[in-house]
Parts: sequence; C-alpha cells; structure tokens
Amino acid sequence: MLVFITIVAVGVATLATAIAGAPRSSAATQRTLTVGPAAGLVDQAVLVHWTGFTPTSGAANTVTVVQCKAAPVSLADCFVGPDGQPDIRPPAGGDPNGSALQDGVTGADGTGAAVMEVRPSLDLPVLGCSEASPCTVLAFENNGQPTAPNALPSTAITAPLHFAPSPSDCPRVGTPDVATLGEESAAPALYGWSASVCTGAKPLALDYTAKGSPEGRRNFLVGNVDVGISSMPATPEEKHAAVRDLAYAPIDLSAVVVAFNVTDAVTKQRITDMNLTPRLVAILLAAPQFGGPGKALFQDPEFVALNPGHNWPQNTQPPALRAERNADAYVLTNWIQHDSAARKFLDGGDAAAPVDPFWKGITYPTDVFESRDPNVQGVYNPRTGTVQNVRRLFNFQPPGDGVTISAGTDALFGVMDVVTATQFGLPMAKLRSADAPNGAFIAPDAAGIKAGSGAMKTNPDGVTKQADPTNTTAYPLVKIDYAMVPTTGIADSVKRAHIAQFLDFAAGPGQQPAALPAAYVPLTPDLQAQDAKARDAVLAQSGVDPRPPVAPTATTTAADQGLSGNVDSGATGTLGANSSATGSSSLPGGNVGTAAAAPSTPVRPAATRRSTSSPNGLAAGLRNFLGGDHQLFLPVLFVLGAVALIAGPIMTLVSQGKLRLRRRRRAAPVRGAVS
Repeated sequence: MLVFITIVAVGVATLATAIAGAPRSSAATQRTLTVGPAAGLVDQAVLVHWTGFTPTSGAANTVTVVQCKAAPVSLADCFVGPDGQPDIRPPAGGDPNGSALQDGVTGADGTGAAVMEVRPSLDLPVLGCSEASPCTVLAFENNGQPTAPNALPSTAITAPLHFAPSPSDCPRVGTPDVATLGEESAAPALYGWSASVCTGAKPLALDYTAKGSPEGRRNFLVGNVDVGISSMPATPEEKHAAVRDLAYAPIDLSAVVVAFNVTDAVTKQRITDMNLTPRLVAILLAAPQFGGPGKALFQDPEFVALNPGHNWPQNTQPPALRAERNADAYVLTNWIQHDSAARKFLDGGDAAAPVDPFWKGITYPTDVFESRDPNVQGVYNPRTGTVQNVRRLFNFQPPGDGVTISAGTDALFGVMDVVTATQFGLPMAKLRSADAPNGAFIAPDAAGIKAGSGAMKTNPDGVTKQADPTNTTAYPLVKIDYAMVPTTGIADSVKRAHIAQFLDFAAGPGQQPAALPAAYVPLTPDLQAQDAKARDAVLAQSGVDPRPPVAPTATTTAADQGLSGNVDSGATGTLGANSSATGSSSLPGGNVGTAAAAPSTPVRPAATRRSTSSPNGLAAGLRNFLGGDHQLFLPVLFVLGAVALIAGPIMTLVSQGKLRLRRRRRAAPVRGAVS
C-alpha cells in the first residue's frame, strides 16, 4: 500500500513539494485540485493542494475541504453532519471524529494547501470508499454565496481518491474461513492481507477484529476465534483455562512510539524532531496533573538540554493513551521501569520534578494506563482504541472533551504503534535506552527497528521475544505481533488447511513491499522459519486434544463476568467467558488497575462480525451442582427450560384472575359411619 509518510511532520508549506509533479495550469485563472497521495489509500492523512482560488482575506474566501462520493451532486454526497454541512474536524467544531476542514487559506497567488484525513469504507461506511468504489475530495470557497438546494457550491472542485484493496472489496461470506482477533498494531497488515487473499484461484475469507493482545490471547485460548494475535505470550494462568495447545507464528515486526503534535511558539511552524528519555516520558505520564500531567515538561532542565533550537510551548496536555489492556502500554512501561532516573522520579525522589501523589510509587510495567488522580477525571482520559487516540492527536484535540487549547501554547503527545503514526504523518520522538545517560537517541525507522529486533530477548517459553530496553544500539520499544495458532483440538482438516494458508501468506507474500504497509519491517529469515514450523504443527495435529480436562472451579472471578465497559464493544459482540478487561496482568511482571471510562466506539469494524454468548451465572451453578458432568448438564438444563416454558403462561393467567386452581380438600369424617 502506498502511504503518505510525512504529511503533518514537515508542515503544509514543505508538504506541497510532495505533489509538485502533479498537473498544474499555466493560466492563473484555471482552478485545479490535487491530492497526494491519491492512490493506494487507507485511513490516513493526505495533502490537498489547490490553485486558481480567490485569495483569502480575513474570514472571507477561506476554503472548505471534505471527502465525498465519486461524483457528488450536493453536499449530501459528502461526509456531512445532521445539518447537511461538512463534519468539521476539531477544534473548529462538529463531529469529534470529523475529517473535513473549513479554514483553508488561499495565498495572494491563488494557491493553498491543507492536510486532512481520508477514510475507506471500513472507517466511513456512509461513503463506502474502496478499491472498487473510488471517492473524491471536494474543495470550495466560503464566499458567502448561498448554495442551491440539491446542488454543490458554485466554486466547488473535486479530485479523485483511489483506495487500497480492503475487506470491503471481498465477496460476502456467512462464516469466515479464519477468524482472528487481537493486537491493534497488526490491523493495518491484516486488513490489507484479507483483501489480498479473498479472491483468486484459492480464496481465503480472513476476518480480523482489533481489540488488544490480552483479548486476543483470551479469546483464542477459550476457542472463540481460530487465531489470536498478541505481542506477548500467554501466561500459565491463562493457559490453564485453554481448550487447545498452541504455537506462536510471527506475522509482523513494528514498534511502539511517542508521537507528538507541537508548534513552535515563535515561528508557528510544526516541530518535527524531539529527544526523550525514560525519565521524561515518565514525567509526561505522572507529573502533577493540575492542568495535565507533565505540564512543565518543556521547562525541565533535562528536556531543555536535549532539545535546543526550538521555542517550546508553555504546556503539555495529558497524553493520548489507550484505555483497554494492551501490549503497547507494557512495552513502554517496561522501558521506563528499567531506567534508574525514571524510577527515582516515580518514587518521589527527583528534586527537579515532583511526582503526582496518586502516581507515587506506581508499579511498572503494566499493560493498562489508568486515570489515577480523581482531581483530573475527564481531562486525563485514556480512550479505547488506537484510532480514537490518533485522530485526536492529528486534529490537535486533547483527550479531555470541553478543554480549550491553542497551538504555540499547548502541546499534545500520544503512545501508539509506529504504523498508525506514520499513516497520519505524525512526528515521532527519538528515544534513548534505559539506564544509558550518555547513550544515543534512536529513531523508530527501519534501521532502528531492525537493530531492536536483533537485540530482543527470548521469553521463558523459549519461542516468543520481547524488546531489550537497555540495548544502547537499537530502538528500545520494538515488538513482534504473533499469531497464536492451534496445534491440537482441530478435527476439521479444511480448517487446519485454511490456518496454514494464512500463515504461508503472512510469512511470504504478506512481507513483500506491495503487501506490507509502510513502517512495518519485513520479518527476518529466522522469524519466517518459525512461521513454517508453526504451520507444520497445525497441519500435523490429529484433531484430538491429548491433555486431561481441567477440573471446574466454584470460584467466580472478574474474568467470568464478561467484558467491562472499557473494552471496545463495537468491533465484536460479547466475547464470552474469561473476557474481562480487568484482573491480574497477563504479561510478565505486569500489574493491572482500572482504566478510565471510555466511549465504546469501534476501533475498526471487522469484515465479518462474530458474536458468542456471554457466561451465565445459573449455568455455572448447574455445572458445579452436577460436578462438572457436561453429559448431564444439557439434559437437565433442557428439562428446566421446558418446565419454565409451561409454568410461565399458567402463572400469568393465575395472576390475572383468568384461571383458578382448585385446592383439593380433604374429606371430613361422616358422623355415624362405621370406620
């Protein structure tokens, strides 16, 4: 897929050169509109450039830009709000998830440029943009002239948008061949791969739902999905409830990043370079939170010394963080935990920077970010899903609603995967390894991620790997997303073949530049060999799980209660047993708290939605009553259901007085009778 990498990072003026080769008119009065890039698009930022427009003067003749269908005849064919006007991106107003802009500026020469987000069908179903259904970008001048009903503004002009293949282009299926669920950093690859394998001589219907590593592990181990996607291995506690054995197959290599949206307070230009240490990121997360954590980050002596040459804003807003449990949080806080200076700050021993009392002594690493300080609830506001957070960061909108900020005075940060940050053109900080006060700052580019991959340490399972946060020659926050695949319990040979086909594609064609989105690093030969080994294990299984059944327990835990409100409930239905967003950490050495409440907006809808039944307290009690005898469980449950079906209407009639039940009276003895 073609992805525009440097959109926001270098500012609108510099970005105009990215489409300098686009057709331009030599006549000053001819109007043109071009988009870069215009093909291979996903949910991403693009640069829109126009010529021949009326110069902007104050508020007159600003330019509105909006995404529309292929041949719009009115604004109703565009991404508009309930009022029929374009959904304007924040902070101008409108839909908080809107992508249009209305404040584009045309220079004296009639030209102008702006950066905006465009979305495919999966992220904006109302327009249905896909490879098979191209869309457009529309721009017009806000000249005060009324627009006729069912018509476009008189100054409107369009440019085509061609999207990359996506699941929306695949044939509809009732049940996918391979259902997967898990880590969001794998989403860009898996959505593209699903479109690549759904047609051809040997089509494969691949479904993916982005949730997070813990949900991927949990749902795979209990048999809700065919394949789980996780950046971290399952713990012994998680595997205790598993209904199958498994193998780990690497599918992508990426990294966690600290992205930012910061404007120079004097030059008003976007800042694109920054150096951060573990201590500075800890300050961003846990400094006194009146006005936001890390409010004084830009005045910290260490930050000033490491980042000369810019006029930094006065404040930082709370960072954009995922509310649900996820591997990105663990990778970042594991790096922080290994740094003595960061740990000193978190424990309250840093003379230059006090820690928020509610964060003092916090245990890291963790796989969930928490809103711990009750004084800033709603301001320090982790939100469910990467896309929710990256859109707010891209649109310069803080995590807290109703908060007014301004460029040059405030700065925004976010923790996310490198691929999503790249698609939205966000600059990313260079990081220094833990406990390396004189170490180099390394960027999350291909060279840094490759070095980080080579420095990864093998986990106790002897197979999976995690980043070495102390290696001084590599980017410290690399990670591998693994497909958890079944090696026992799959009796269906067709299902085994489909899972093997998925692994073959992921390790082979899926790693080629045409199929691998920008910022992923192709799997190394040793990781590809691990894929082949996992594929062979899937195919070789007999379909019988040789392990003895796990004895049921009468103890009810939070994990037995289903999903909590902080897990994205839009991408799938109820996930069933062992699907809680809270509880003990599933990651080595991690701890889990309660994440801040977050709106249940879908991360990205899956091509095929799957829903399984949630646990039931009565059913669990019957299982315990029957001593775990599942052969008796279903007949007893059926009988109870039949009794309830018959008794229910009878009791209703009785309560309404329409049916009277006669009581059988015992006969009184007859006087004089001989007994």
